[in-house]
Amino acid sequence: MARKITSPPPPLQADSNRQPLEALLRDQNRLLADIAASLELTPCLQEKIGRIACLTANDVHRNGIELKAIRQAMEALVDLYRTSNPAAALESDRLAELRAEIERCCPPEEKCATVCVYEPCERPGDGRGNGWSVKSRGHVELRETGERHRPWKFAERPRHTEDKTIPRVPQGAFTGELVPSAPTPAPQDYRSGAPTPPGAQAPVGFRTFTQTELADNSPPDMSGARGGDVVLMSGNLWLKLSVDGGLTFTDLDFTKLFAEDTVYGGWAGDQVVHYIPAIDCFVLYVQSFAGPKEKPDGTANPEFNKNVVKVALASQADLKKFAGGKPAWWRQWDFTSDTFGLGSSWMDFPDITYGQNFLHINTNVVAANKGKLFFELPLAAMQAGKGFDFLFAFDANFFPGSPAQNVQGDDFYWAGHVKNTAMRIYWSRGGDPNFSWRERPLIGWSRDKSDDGKKFEDNVISRAPDSPDWVSEDHRITGATQVGTQLWFAWTAAEGDGGHGGFQFPHPHIQIAKFDIAKDFERVDQMQVWNGDHAYAYPSLTTNSDGEVGISLAWGGGTTLFGSHAVGILGDFVVWYGAKSDATVLREDKDDAGKKIIVSRFGDYLHVRLAHPDTRYFGAFGYSVLKDAAVVAPRRGKYVYSYTEFGRPLLPGPVVK
Repeated sequence: MARKITSPPPPLQADSNRQPLEALLRDQNRLLADIAASLELTPCLQEKIGRIACLTANDVHRNGIELKAIRQAMEALVDLYRTSNPAAALESDRLAELRAEIERCCPPEEKCATVCVYEPCERPGDGRGNGWSVKSRGHVELRETGERHRPWKFAERPRHTEDKTIPRVPQGAFTGELVPSAPTPAPQDYRSGAPTPPGAQAPVGFRTFTQTELADNSPPDMSGARGGDVVLMSGNLWLKLSVDGGLTFTDLDFTKLFAEDTVYGGWAGDQVVHYIPAIDCFVLYVQSFAGPKEKPDGTANPEFNKNVVKVALASQADLKKFAGGKPAWWRQWDFTSDTFGLGSSWMDFPDITYGQNFLHINTNVVAANKGKLFFELPLAAMQAGKGFDFLFAFDANFFPGSPAQNVQGDDFYWAGHVKNTAMRIYWSRGGDPNFSWRERPLIGWSRDKSDDGKKFEDNVISRAPDSPDWVSEDHRITGATQVGTQLWFAWTAAEGDGGHGGFQFPHPHIQIAKFDIAKDFERVDQMQVWNGDHAYAYPSLTTNSDGEVGISLAWGGGTTLFGSHAVGILGDFVVWYGAKSDATVLREDKDDAGKKIIVSRFGDYLHVRLAHPDTRYFGAFGYSVLKDAAVVAPRRGKYVYSYTEFGRPLLPGPVVK
């Protein structure tokens, strides 16, 4: 597009006193014309940039094809040489085996340096909290896995160091006085035969409640999913498999399924499991610790504060065929901090959801860069077991929460707290190069008091009989789901009011905000799960095929109750449990000075999923802690993990194992 040439207007016929004004008007006209011409140039420049990017992408694609052809030609040449020189071929195979053995023992330190580190630009917006940005494009190859790998053992280390870097939710301006929902009654033991509390819908049926243990317990960040007869349950670096619909479980040894991470800090956990019916596969996400500052030989470690995350697939048929063993997990992809250009930063606290064509993953980023990373992986390429291109983006200095479940098509949503009176909601369509966000007001809710001198890991606190705190949670959004045209987001709030007076919640509780997509994300409701005698925390949400929202949560405290797991259907105003704890989770950690301390923490998350193929029912994964004199101090009890299937209509009765 050619730039327009503007000429000054002809002089006005007027007296000399008006000449300065006329000159000023002429200059103003010239300036306005130049601005208009520059604005006209902008689409042209954007078009040229797009054309250059397209040509570059085509060149890269052609180069890739040519390199592939060269590789194929070289492989053919090698095959010809091996045919004509069998003795040399035998020696080559022997040397290859020797090199592989040496690399298994002493992995090479050489790494290809990155040529680009992503630095986010200032985001456009309308000044009211609404805006958009673009995604970046990445590529990952299928990880080659052999029949065997070198044996290895876990190296347990202190966890949750990232929580100290996440900023507290600031106090917002007054937006209205919160009117609380009706209090949720004390949780009911579903096996007790207690009558359904007033306000409930048709009775909830529990068709499966299975408890299982581990000889060696790791911190219980519970996740899992059901697909057909297969149920996969996970915690930090442990897995359990059921092939009879959750009636019985067998242990899977993580160290035998996946090779050791020797490049970064070693596998850490935070496993998340989901079942994707469109490809009939279970997806597993696991992360490593961040790389240490120095290598074992004392030299500087180039992977300091970086880590790797693994995404692996296993079909329902393969999990049955191989009893959950290593051959079932032949599709694996590793993503590192360098994959996303994060610099010396590492990924932590992940969650996942899926749409029609994409798997959506989001995770916090901490250390040098801070914020939320999300990436969208194509399901078809994953099912085929290929390398693939994918889109991702990094939102600096903001930590939104878990992505919404039950998404329609490939429209993904997640949200975070700007203040305790405002929420930022994100929207991304799988495959679209852009994503956007908007901010919507909330009625002020009770946040933690970050400056009151408390010394616990986090400031959402609830006292148990044997501990000053069993929760140790922050306000990240851990529950999110789509219900028709609405988005429901749930998080743990503290005791107290919203900072401007009004109702005082006596204990930590769950806040749930609902927004209508069809009404430009207008907030349509804000409700709570709360009780005057104890706390509720760690909500996880999903929506069944009847449009009901299932919830999995933790409850306890009030000085008389231990932290336990419960489930329910929102709108019933009651939650149910199958087992209660009689001890609090305790573990050894280190403070900022490196001194050993004893801390308590219920975990990072619980999950509730759909119990495929009968998607009227929910499958929830939780645990209780039971006193056991055999456990090693500082622990007082053993973990008993549970799988609970619940929903409507009521079936003849639960099958309990």
